[in-house]
Amino acid sequence: MRDEPHGTMHGWIWRRNLLPFVETIAYLVRYELDPSRLTAGVDGSDADDDRWFTLELDGQTRVELHFAAAEDSVLVDVELDGNDERFEVRAALLLDVCSRYQLTPQAT
Repeated sequence: MRDEPHGTMHGWIWRRNLLPFVETIAYLVRYELDPSRLTAGVDGSDADDDRWFTLELDGQTRVELHFAAAEDSVLVDVELDGNDERFEVRAALLLDVCSRYQLTPQAT
């Protein structure tokens, strides 16, 4: 039995994976992301002081992302508006990958 409603996930990611994580979520919901707003908001958050930054992605589906920065990681809460099981599975997998591996940009 679930304690959280569908589409609610909690976890953490490596700080260096923040932009790829949010870019991918934005792509999935068809939202145009402003990376400078994301970086500034997360830089102003603090997990130790329970100070969170919320980013709403109001695309094809509405998603709220909540972040609290720690040393080398970022705590993440993802809240999906509605019931989209495919998105939920993709977001959970992305959260898992971004906490297990440190992603690197593609060489150009």
